[in-house]
Amino acid sequence: MAERFKAAVLKIAGWLQLSRGFESHPLRQPIDLGHPHRTHISNIRRYRATHDQQVTARKEAALLEELTQTAIAPHNPTISEWKEQGKKVIGYLCSYVPEEIIHATGILPYRVKANGCTKMTWGDVWMSNFSCSFARSCLEFAIDGTYDFLDGLVISNSCAQIDRLYDNWRFNARLPFMYALQVPHKSGDSAVAWYRENLNTFKRTLEEFYETKISTENLRHSIETCNETRALVQELYELRKGASPPITGSESHRLVLAATSMPKEQYNNLMKQSLEEIRARAPITDYRARIMLIGSSLEDSRLVDIIEDQGGLVVTDGLCTGSRYFSEPVQIESDLLHALAQSYLRRPNCPRMMDQHTSLFDFIREMVQTYNVDGIVYQKLQFCDLWGGESLFLEDRLKKSGIPFLSLQREHILSNTGQIATRVEAFMETIKGVEA
Repeated sequence: MAERFKAAVLKIAGWLQLSRGFESHPLRQPIDLGHPHRTHISNIRRYRATHDQQVTARKEAALLEELTQTAIAPHNPTISEWKEQGKKVIGYLCSYVPEEIIHATGILPYRVKANGCTKMTWGDVWMSNFSCSFARSCLEFAIDGTYDFLDGLVISNSCAQIDRLYDNWRFNARLPFMYALQVPHKSGDSAVAWYRENLNTFKRTLEEFYETKISTENLRHSIETCNETRALVQELYELRKGASPPITGSESHRLVLAATSMPKEQYNNLMKQSLEEIRARAPITDYRARIMLIGSSLEDSRLVDIIEDQGGLVVTDGLCTGSRYFSEPVQIESDLLHALAQSYLRRPNCPRMMDQHTSLFDFIREMVQTYNVDGIVYQKLQFCDLWGGESLFLEDRLKKSGIPFLSLQREHILSNTGQIATRVEAFMETIKGVEA
């Protein structure tokens, strides 16, 4: 009787496809023939507990995978669901464009990234070869139809490359709504006041075009929602301060990019659950050096993969697609537009801002100390005027401060991965030599 019972249990387990690791499975444990029913119940309970843990782990991993995948493809499933509901999507370029105003209109703000672009046929036709490959890749997607899901585009006067991208986009693939937001190049009180008026003009233009009204309540709610996003990403970066972080730099970068690629409310819910999964992970200990990444806007996490494949662990950054995205939450006050203007202008600086070389270096040095950084990778897009020019000031200060750094030129479409890997490998050896 006991043998038949045991055989039946094993047969059921086979139906459930539990063959992997079956020898250690709770149901496989020897059954006490003296008390077969009691032992069977005990094994079943152990199996259910193990199975529940495995299911929970798979669900948590799936949540993290869902978030990271939204950062890879230009048109992700969350955007498709949003569009199926008849809602609008407005793309924006540059972190100085306030998402909150677009969000308060009931429109999805989407950061244009040109991820997955493999050629620049149209970009090369309409833009100079001396334009950065990021701008040409964005134009490629605009003309070839990849960005057909966009209902509008907002840029800031961040650099000449983006200005020319906007002109060519408007001429070759005009969207229903297109707007060039003027952002001051300084951050003093007069600049904040001027930017506040520009934001008010932008807000009124959106209201008139979409025949809606952005109420104070809606704008306040959008600010609170985006502040929640910033707080969640800040929690993620806090986990990277320790000696053995539970998450890689590549994963972190994709999670930040995801925040700019999907509805904020959906992102916040997924991120809360993902943080629980990340905290429960085993710590990462097998790395050679703690790296900080700075420089041009980085939309492709594969560069971080290359660095980490050579033994580096990217623990922080000074990127507008990274720490600078969430570093300055909006302080809610009676004048919400003034609060937005002040927050966006006084966050850690981009080289587009004038006379801010010292404050930018101080920000980088503080991050080096806070995250116990061993070395800096300073990556610059080919023909990036802003970060290329900033290197004249920044690299000299890094040398004098004794912080090891590697200066890399790259294209948006990563093609010289082997060369980059070789240089990163040599940099790791240099850091090791300095520490010794």
